[in-house]
Amino acid sequence: MAGIFLLVLILIGCGVAFSDSGNGSDQKEQEASVTDTKKETAEEEKSSDAEVKKEDAAKEEVSEEKTETKEEAKKEEKTEKKDDTKKTSTASATATTKKDEAKASSSKSSSNSSTKKTETKSNGSSSSSSSQSKPQHTHTWVAQTKSVYHEATGHYENKWVQDSAAWDEDVYATKVICNCGAVFDSVDAWGQHTVEGCRQGYYVDDIKIGTVHHEATGHNEQKWVQDSAAWTETVTTGYKCSGCGATK
Repeated sequence: MAGIFLLVLILIGCGVAFSDSGNGSDQKEQEASVTDTKKETAEEEKSSDAEVKKEDAAKEEVSEEKTETKEEAKKEEKTEKKDDTKKTSTASATATTKKDEAKASSSKSSSNSSTKKTETKSNGSSSSSSSQSKPQHTHTWVAQTKSVYHEATGHYENKWVQDSAAWDEDVYATKVICNCGAVFDSVDAWGQHTVEGCRQGYYVDDIKIGTVHHEATGHNEQKWVQDSAAWTETVTTGYKCSGCGATK
């Protein structure tokens, strides 16, 4: 734009010189041409200013986009850095825990080695070795039991229940008895006996002439017959250590 403006000024100077040397009409024509060139230069300057403004606006938009992209990139970098810091913190924490474990194990090993050394040194004195080495606990298992009661077993049977025992009944009858021992059913029979030659007297008495057997009496009942008696079983439910209370 500056170059165009300089060219315009040079042309204007040449026109003025030419107008001084020429006649009045030429001067007027030159003035008209100068005014035209001024108008053209003004319009060109306006157009150039508009283009510059458009370019500036485009540059501003590009710069805004760049700043937005930069801000987003910064945010992403911050989040990544936070994640990295978290990872590094967790890794450092795990590393410290591992170091602590390694230190603890080393201290344990060193303590074990020192105790072993002291034990080897103190083999001569039993009191010092017993004070340094703790005896290991050995379980003393005691059986845990409970009592289980079992009822008696049996069954019912049809049993004869005797009401009265069997017995024999003596049967007596009134007889005529001769003094010689003969027995008669009547006095007439005894008289015939005397006719036949017996001169003995007689008497009348009840004598046993027989026996009647009577069977036992009773009835049938359902009786419980026991097969096995009731008993109590001791069942082991587990074991418990009398020292520490552990169970199994």
